[in-house]
Amino acid sequence: MEPTDRVNPYEAPRAELDAPTAAAHRANVEDALAGRYSFTVSEVMNEAWRLVKGMKGTFWGAAIVLGIIFIVFQALCGVLFVAVISKITDSWIVKQVFNGLMGALMTPFLIGMQMMCVRRALGEPISFSMAFGYFSRAGTAIAAGLLTTLLTYAGLAALIIPGIYLAIAYSLTYTIVGDQEVTAWKAMETSRRAISHRWWDVFGLGLLVGLLTGVSALGLLIPLIWTIPWAMMTTAVLYRRMFYAPRAAVDAAAPPAASAGPPPVPPPTP
Repeated sequence: MEPTDRVNPYEAPRAELDAPTAAAHRANVEDALAGRYSFTVSEVMNEAWRLVKGMKGTFWGAAIVLGIIFIVFQALCGVLFVAVISKITDSWIVKQVFNGLMGALMTPFLIGMQMMCVRRALGEPISFSMAFGYFSRAGTAIAAGLLTTLLTYAGLAALIIPGIYLAIAYSLTYTIVGDQEVTAWKAMETSRRAISHRWWDVFGLGLLVGLLTGVSALGLLIPLIWTIPWAMMTTAVLYRRMFYAPRAAVDAAAPPAASAGPPPVPPPTP
């Protein structure tokens, strides 16, 4: 009897490099939600810098193509804004919301770039086409982008501090959408609950990376060739350390079990 899994000679070639994260690496969501992970800001930054070496060509090749798509998309949205929305109102808030919505529509592209960095952080091969391999999750990505934008703006409009908290707490939402088969809301809550255990550390990491990236832009923009992929890689390394922590690191991060103490000494017998 002939085997039933014969390869179809007319089937389009498929590359394993473009597949989602391999099953050999499974996110440990339970440990991440419980805060059983360990990292320091310097460790994340140093590891990200090391991982950027050897991937900048692939990263920037995809980024340039996505940049062209974004410019065209932004121009079309700008024409729509001038033709329709600006005639109704010229409010600064409306403009910011419109820009946020436009950014949300670009999230499928951003997720592809982010997952390229995640695959690199997991020690797996990456490819140029990977940046375009997550359109199947575009609906979830756009929904997550709209929800995070809406809630963050609402928090900023309320007391500012809630908006800052949510901006940091939701910073891994897009990565979770790309890496895990979950809904937009679950990705947002998974990010928030996991980050809340070390919110100040994640805030410090984001602030420091943002400052260093901004300063690098002063050098005729040339240092951005290194700092932009490095900035995205810091998010990927942080995600790996939180959701793919090896058991040894999880045990080290867990609080020590309470010692039962020495056994009671029996009273002396008469």
